[in-house]
Amino acid sequence: MKKLLLPLLFVLLALPVFAQPTVVTFTTHRGEPFQMALDGRLINRTASNFVRMTHLRPGSHYAEFRIRGRHGVYRTGVNVLARAGFETNYAVRVSGRKVSLRVISEIPLVPPPVVVVPAPVPPRYPDRYEPAPPRYEEPANNCRNLLDRYDVDRLAETMKGRDFESTRLTIAREAVRNSSILSEDLRRVLLQLEYESSRLEFAKFAYDNVCDKERFYYIYDVFQFDNNVRELEEYTSRRR
Repeated sequence: MKKLLLPLLFVLLALPVFAQPTVVTFTTHRGEPFQMALDGRLINRTASNFVRMTHLRPGSHYAEFRIRGRHGVYRTGVNVLARAGFETNYAVRVSGRKVSLRVISEIPLVPPPVVVVPAPVPPRYPDRYEPAPPRYEEPANNCRNLLDRYDVDRLAETMKGRDFESTRLTIAREAVRNSSILSEDLRRVLLQLEYESSRLEFAKFAYDNVCDKERFYYIYDVFQFDNNVRELEEYTSRRR
């Protein structure tokens, strides 16, 4: 019995580590498209210059890259570390026939706030001689922590000052995570992202926090390809 207690205790202590969110991103320095496999599993069938993986198991993983360069297709494999509770952003650099990897930033992932829902108050039936209290309707558009114009200006300037797409995307996600935003301001934030795949990913992420969803179509003109617009329309239809 004592022999079984030690492994069980180890598992219980390890559970909080594996429960923490872990995110890893990869982006090429000059925008070269690449395919990537992690621990033997192909991540993106279509080559792209940015890959983002969420809910990854913390610890060491083996990443294989296939990158088309000036002299053909380069293949390389390297161990990468996914830290529990962090978003780790890697830059993939192609130099001649050599492919190297380096960490450009590690950003702590803030856990979502715990929302405490108060217990419902049972209705009190007034005496027939006591007038009923007036009812105040909750506004349909409940825009909590709305980013004002100053906040959006600062966010746009901060994103513009970053060289890597993954860093700009992370900054935008952190700004909107616990706030709401107007469709017109969301369009401006999307324009700070260079790649259409990043714009699509962030538009999906921010949709639930858009204050005026009836004007969400304002952002569609930031997409050049019709298939991305269709994908976003299908996504928002499922969220309604």
